[in-house]
Amino acid sequence: MKSIFKSGLFITLILSFTLSIAQSIKPLNVGDKVPDIYFATMLNHTSTNGKLSDFNGKAIIIDVWFKECIPCVSNMRHLDSLQSEYANDLKILPVTWQSKEEIERFWRTNLNVTGIKLTQSVNDKLVRKIFPAVSFPHQIWIDKNGTIVAITDGKNTSRENVKKLIENKSLTLAEKKDELDASVRYAHNPDLTIRYEENKNKLLYYSYFSSWRSELAGMSRSNVDKATGRVRITANNLSLVYLYDFAYTNNSYQTRHDPTRVIRRDHNPVKSWLEGTFDTTRLFCYDLIYKGTTTKGFSKYMIADLDRAFGVKSHEIIMDIPCYVICMKGGGTKFRQAIVSEGEAQIKNPSMKKDVVLVVNKKTVSAVERAINQYGKDLVLFEMGDEKIINFQVKWNTDDLSFMNKELEKFDLKIEKTTRKRKVIILEDA
Repeated sequence: MKSIFKSGLFITLILSFTLSIAQSIKPLNVGDKVPDIYFATMLNHTSTNGKLSDFNGKAIIIDVWFKECIPCVSNMRHLDSLQSEYANDLKILPVTWQSKEEIERFWRTNLNVTGIKLTQSVNDKLVRKIFPAVSFPHQIWIDKNGTIVAITDGKNTSRENVKKLIENKSLTLAEKKDELDASVRYAHNPDLTIRYEENKNKLLYYSYFSSWRSELAGMSRSNVDKATGRVRITANNLSLVYLYDFAYTNNSYQTRHDPTRVIRRDHNPVKSWLEGTFDTTRLFCYDLIYKGTTTKGFSKYMIADLDRAFGVKSHEIIMDIPCYVICMKGGGTKFRQAIVSEGEAQIKNPSMKKDVVLVVNKKTVSAVERAINQYGKDLVLFEMGDEKIINFQVKWNTDDLSFMNKELEKFDLKIEKTTRKRKVIILEDA
């Protein structure tokens, strides 16, 4: 009984000490020594808790993530392969603030990560204070001497860089520095801020257009400030197609498919969308404020501004667009049966890579249509009547629709190549 009391007292002291650190700690930077961080809840470790010193003698990559983060999840299998390859010299440590229960369930049921057994920390309250971030994954690279040598966004975990970390060789990785001020990052104030509060009631019309700005989040929104009687439309760090689609949404309620939403007949060299690569020259920021009481009708202002900025004349027409249609076959309803009954709603292979299995589990039809058309080169439409939820899996290869239909038939579904009338934005030289 005496030894049990001492053990309990020791744990209490550790937790109290950790809490005091969490409340007073200052963020660490590249070049700083890392303290012996205490992890209160760990999975796949020698104990249910642990410390950074448990991995002494190894280089460490702390990977701060959360289960809804698509880039975080898609990188886990690569991290697991690096951990296996350099097991004697490297510890890759995923850390999340999410609870033990939801993370255990995630690793058990998510189709992208099943079988991975990385040591990790959950329910974190300390690491995010030491290494604050708002975009993820957020990686901290620590050499064998306990010094931070890099803070990155997860795009640098190549074998070459990891080997340099292990061998204490020089690393020249661009440092990830998030804008932590939410009012700046999410543009809570208009992009034009000089004496705005003093003069906002005099404002009749204002629009702003710029190239990519790293401090702003990529997003779009519209709202009405009833106190001042002003409408504000914001669309930051978005592509030409996204901007025009957003501008025309007063008249077009359909799933956006970048390759077919805008048809270019102009000579402006600006590319329409990202096409799988993060190219900041293809992203723009737009801000609009005008006097009004409703967001209806903002299109006429935004379209005129975009046309002027890109030197084009736009209009919208209805055209027959080639597409693939997935619909019900016969009267069966096997598509209602979940692929992973315990798993969450999810999509595997939303970019529809050829000869890779597309898996849909417990997703709404509209969400699946939006997701795969956001990433895929082919327009795919779902015509499912009043059905709300869909489940299926099929190896994606539109060059062999016969094979795809054999697989989809197991879910009482079929796919066909056809055309559908779609609203299309035409851009012509002004």
